[in-house]
Amino acid sequence: MLRESPRAPTPQEFSQSAAESDGYELAAAQDALAQSRNAQVRKFAEQMLADHAKTAQALRDAAVVSGLEPPKPHVGGDQMRFLASLQSLRGFDFDAEYARQQVLAHTSALTAMRSYAAKGSDPNLRSAAASAVPIIEHHLEMARQLKQALGGA
Repeated sequence: MLRESPRAPTPQEFSQSAAESDGYELAAAQDALAQSRNAQVRKFAEQMLADHAKTAQALRDAAVVSGLEPPKPHVGGDQMRFLASLQSLRGFDFDAEYARQQVLAHTSALTAMRSYAAKGSDPNLRSAAASAVPIIEHHLEMARQLKQALGGA
């Protein structure tokens, strides 16, 4: 999840936080493909791998244009706890927790991306954030549908 704070993040802080979000999404999707036998979960995970590889690249490209060190997707502290709890589960419990985490992760990412797109100090990163918003909105809707299909409220 992207870290949100009362002050606007610096461009480097934003790019690192977004890279952590992408890193979590990529790692969780890989776990889902390894663990789940549910066709809906697997299809969602495949979509996350494809889309988050693209958003991660767009973020790196924007950072380079802005003269920042390009962030690499990686899993941060909060995301590590989410992944650890996910990796300890099997079967339906894994699927349900994956869907729940995806709703939380995409809700957080959407808030942070919208905020940076509106108020961020770096125009290249603002543009990358704005471009990511409709993708994240779509992912959030997909995650909600997956969670509902798996019996979550």
